[in-house]
This record gives sequence, structure tokens and C-alpha cells, in this order.
Amino acid sequence: MMNTLLEFLRTCWPALLATALAAYLLGSVNCAIIVTRLLDKTDIREHGSGNAGATNVLRSQGKLPALLTTIGDLAKSIISVLLGGFFMKVLSLPSAYSNESFVVFGAYFAGLFCIIGHIYPLYFGFRGGKGVLTTLGMMLILDWKVALICLGIFIVVVALSRMVSLGSCCAVACLPIVTALFHLFVYHSEPLMVAFCTVMALGIAAILIGKHWPNLKRIRSGTESKLSFGSKKGNS
Repeated sequence: MMNTLLEFLRTCWPALLATALAAYLLGSVNCAIIVTRLLDKTDIREHGSGNAGATNVLRSQGKLPALLTTIGDLAKSIISVLLGGFFMKVLSLPSAYSNESFVVFGAYFAGLFCIIGHIYPLYFGFRGGKGVLTTLGMMLILDWKVALICLGIFIVVVALSRMVSLGSCCAVACLPIVTALFHLFVYHSEPLMVAFCTVMALGIAAILIGKHWPNLKRIRSGTESKLSFGSKKGNS
């Protein structure tokens, strides 16, 4: 199977390149920046924590802009993953690579580059968000069961701590573990698929936790802001 994967990479690189490019460009459409510029004629990166994400929009701009940002970030990720699977089917010409395993490979690849685009957007000086909602959108398409479990972890941690950053880190830290368990014991996937999906989830988790490192330092020092729906302002 490993030789088949290497052959797939050698022959299907145009599809992978198209997937990476399309997903990165879609990911670079930062909805937090666009929404706040349209509604408030301002740049969200100049307010609150300076992060171009839904939490900072909620705190500094309110619920409607945050809702629009959430919908946009989820949508671009979902579209990217669907495009990744489509490119694998259409541009990966050898019929041997048209099975579901390689479609999943392309979908994960697209999700990863959409997340990178969200964090480092081409259109906005490579200063974007932290990629949590983008990851959720990706996983809702790739594996909705895993996505809902991680979302549940996020909700419980935020409900108890009122810290979105802590909930995000806990959820993404669990992502590779839950992914591996489902592929091993629920889907009974072949070893290479288990390894690939787990490694991709682990890489994404590492990227997102790395982006949250300043938040983790503030959590440790007890200075991290807590979510409050009664006020627009915050500094997470």
C-alpha cells in the first residue's frame, strides 16, 4: 500500500497542487476582516485581542457580526474539502486511484491548506485567525462523528471555564485521539488510512495549539479573559 501511495503522489501531483492552491485561496478569504470592514468600517485586527476570528468579533463587534463570521468560516472550509475530493476524482486520471481512500487524502489535504490560508491569508497581509472554526468545518465533512465529539468537548470546557481558548485547545488536542480511535475500532480502516488521518489530525492540532500559545500562557498566569455575552469588549 505504501508503494501505491508513493505512486499516487508521483502521478497525481497536478490534482494535489490544484487542491492546495484552491483551498489556500479560499482559506485566505478571512470573514472576520471582511464582515467588520463592511459593517463597521474597521479592521478587527485593531480591536480586542487583534485576532481575526469569531471570538474577537463577538467581543468587540457583537453577535450578528460574529454569527456572519462563523457561517463564512465554516462555509469556506466545507467548500474547500468538497473541492479537494472533487479534484481527486476529476484530475487524478489513473483509475487505480479513484477509490475512497485517495478521495479522503485529497479532502484532508484541502482542509489543511484552507486552515493555513485562514491563519496566513494572502489578501490580508498574512495576518488571520487561529483556524478553529475552519477546522470544525473541515471535520464536519470528513468525519462528522469526530467533529461532534470534539465540538462537545469544546462546549463543556467553555461552559465550565468561560474561556474559548481553553475549550479550543482541549477540543483540538482530542482531535487526533478521537480520529485514531474511530478509524481503528469503528471504521476498521486499513493501517495506512489510520496512520494518514491520525497524522493529519495531529499536524492540524499542533498548528492550532501553537497559534493559541499566548492564550495558554495567559491561562497559566490566570490573566486570560473569560467569555461574557453581556459585553462586547474583551481581550482574549
